[in-house]
Amino acid sequence: MDKIKLKLDKIKEFLGKYSRKTKILAGVVTVAIIAAAVIIALVLNHKDYTTLFTGVTEEEATKIIGKLQESGVDFQYKENGDILIDKDVADKTRAELVYEGYPKSGFTYDVFTENSGGMTTDSEKEMYKLYDLQDRIGATIRFFDGVKDAKVTIALKEEQKYVLEDKEDEAGTPSASVVVTMENGDSPSEKQASAIQRLVAKSVPDMEMENVAVFDGNGIEVSVDKNGSGASGSNATEEIAQLIETQISKKVVNVLGPFYGADNIRVSARGKVNMEKVIRESTTYTTPEKIDEKDKTGIVSSESTTKDSVNGGGTGSGVAGTESNADTPQYNAGTDGGSSGSASESATRDYLVNQVKEQGELDTGVLEDLTVSVAINGKNAGNISMNELRDLVGNATGIAAADRLEKITIVNAPFYEDKEDEDTKEVSNILKNIKDNLPVIAVAAAIAAVVITLAVILIRRRRKRRLEEEEELEDLLIPDVTEEIRKPEILNLKNERSRELRENVRDFADENPEISAQMIRNWLNGGEQDGRKADE
Repeated sequence: MDKIKLKLDKIKEFLGKYSRKTKILAGVVTVAIIAAAVIIALVLNHKDYTTLFTGVTEEEATKIIGKLQESGVDFQYKENGDILIDKDVADKTRAELVYEGYPKSGFTYDVFTENSGGMTTDSEKEMYKLYDLQDRIGATIRFFDGVKDAKVTIALKEEQKYVLEDKEDEAGTPSASVVVTMENGDSPSEKQASAIQRLVAKSVPDMEMENVAVFDGNGIEVSVDKNGSGASGSNATEEIAQLIETQISKKVVNVLGPFYGADNIRVSARGKVNMEKVIRESTTYTTPEKIDEKDKTGIVSSESTTKDSVNGGGTGSGVAGTESNADTPQYNAGTDGGSSGSASESATRDYLVNQVKEQGELDTGVLEDLTVSVAINGKNAGNISMNELRDLVGNATGIAAADRLEKITIVNAPFYEDKEDEDTKEVSNILKNIKDNLPVIAVAAAIAAVVITLAVILIRRRRKRRLEEEEELEDLLIPDVTEEIRKPEILNLKNERSRELRENVRDFADENPEISAQMIRNWLNGGEQDGRKADE
């Protein structure tokens, strides 16, 4: 307690040195600083939450919340399945989640429960909701990688207006179309088209993915059906080709970057990809080890040998052709006895050879052709020759030496620079930074205004006090100055009187020369001024 009293006494003693106005001013400054700090804290910590998804199941909500936590996004979850996040990152976060396949349940917007105003009709409210929905879906799609612009058009089904209404007269299911313009002028990938269809389908009740048509900037449909196959088989080919072209361009930049700088190099690669599936079967035959070069044998697989031999001295007798001599078609003409013989030999051999059968399938996405164009800023041209540059690019891209002259084009020339565009970009960046930091700037401006106001008040008070001190000093110095001013007047009066006396003496001397001479002699002899002799 004693320490507290001592501190309070010191504070009172410290404050006692200042006037009441100074204390009030210090209190106002302290309150203003505290209020500004509170305002800054509220502005920085305040977040305007908006609906991300509505009506999401608990299982899917758990997955979505896990994704939000991984991304470091603040969120709010309600029991009815609504997920809310910060409005500033809502569109970007929604685009990322939709690209990954969320949500599979619920809706992406809660626009169907909002009201436009008390004076608008129901049809106008529905129309405003539809416009708002289309704009927000388009804004979400523009956050997809490589998307420049997206226009969404939704056709909702009409509600049943009458109780007794034929089913034939009922309107069909809702449908939508999306036109997506890519930054590079190509078509969106199959995965992007599927994500766009899912986004639109989950944004509108009773809408199926197959009822959402996606078109590129050239008017070509790139929609994906339920089976995941695109509307055109060329989409996968273009996607793989773009991936290969991007990788090849990066390799060229990595090779030439150390010489010219990455900002001074522009690379464009164009590849042709074969997406056909090819099944190839090949059989290879080889002979076993040979005894010598003339050896044609191999491993015997099967062998068949037949050998017949007949020797006999008798001859057939009897009537030719009879039953007893049926096997004797004819007889020899000679009657002399003698020897006879018959021989027959047959051999069949099958030799085995080494046989290798190979069957394989060639994967799709084989790069068949590639051309590369390189533009180099001529301001930074080095001592590397054109042939050396072509060899560097050819080795980096894998183009054969015989084809490099035809498939590699290199141009070395100064790049065009637009100063107005650079100035415009700088101004836009400055304005963007000001807009992003507007709350902080406003609070800082308020604090600066308070500080400037206090500084002006203090300066005025100091000036006023200085003027008062100067006035007091002048009051002290005024009498002396008056005397100094009066001294010249007295001197002037004395001078005038002496001048009059001199003139009178001169006139008296002119009128009475003898008396004047006598008086002068007396003065010289030590007499008084009236002419009498001084007493000795």
